[in-house]
Amino acid sequence: MSDLDINKLIAAQDPDVEVEKLSRSNDIAGWSKEQAEKDAKADGITLGDDHWKVIDLLRAHYVEHGEEKGAREIAEMLDNAFKAQGGSRYLYQLFPGGPVAQGTRLAGVPVPHDAQSASFGSSF
Repeated sequence: MSDLDINKLIAAQDPDVEVEKLSRSNDIAGWSKEQAEKDAKADGITLGDDHWKVIDLLRAHYVEHGEEKGAREIAEMLDNAFKAQGGSRYLYQLFPGGPVAQGTRLAGVPVPHDAQSASFGSSF
């Protein structure tokens, strides 16, 4: 768990504050859209609204659930969330380097250890 500003927690005096979520939110606070766009450009991608929907979902999922055990869990979550658009096929069109490996990296959340496995299907 990262360092939290205990003074903010005390000042909030909110019994519903979930310290783990606050901590995870703090962990990814250094991320910026500008850096994500720069990194995407280096990967040959121009981020559009559809990319941002995936990135926003990945960030929200991380804050809500924390780091997943593996890439498969994130891939299934994304596939279900974007099933109407085509699921995995759609996601790979957006993130050719892999919606999990490339998507999480651009979203500024921890990349699962197995996301870059050749057997998982990422191109990194």
